[in-house]
Amino acid sequence: MEAFKIVGFAIISVVLVVVLKEQRKEMALVLSITAGIILLFFTISKLETITEMLNMLVERAGVDKNFLIIILKITGIAYIVEFGKNVCQDAGQTAIGTKLEIAGKAIIVTLSLPLISALVNVLTGLV
Repeated sequence: MEAFKIVGFAIISVVLVVVLKEQRKEMALVLSITAGIILLFFTISKLETITEMLNMLVERAGVDKNFLIIILKITGIAYIVEFGKNVCQDAGQTAIGTKLEIAGKAIIVTLSLPLISALVNVLTGLV
């Protein structure tokens, strides 16, 4: 049922944005961003359940929790950057959206360095 609610909300928002875009472009953009933020908050609330399950699995597997935290941060950054890029594109600022995407990727690579380092240590230990 929740899927119907978010899809319905998204479709109604799109229709309103399209109608409003003809008369007041700036208000259409504000509505579009607001709808996106509402959908993002809905998604974040659902991620709590996923995080709890992943924590349980990490504890059972005996894996360092810091790795899970890094993966969750990377996933969160990817979603937030994608959202920001789409907002930029909706506003007609594709160049800024592209730069945002590049910056997000740089942040993700930086965050993933401890994971890469641990992987290299495991691999070199096998040789």
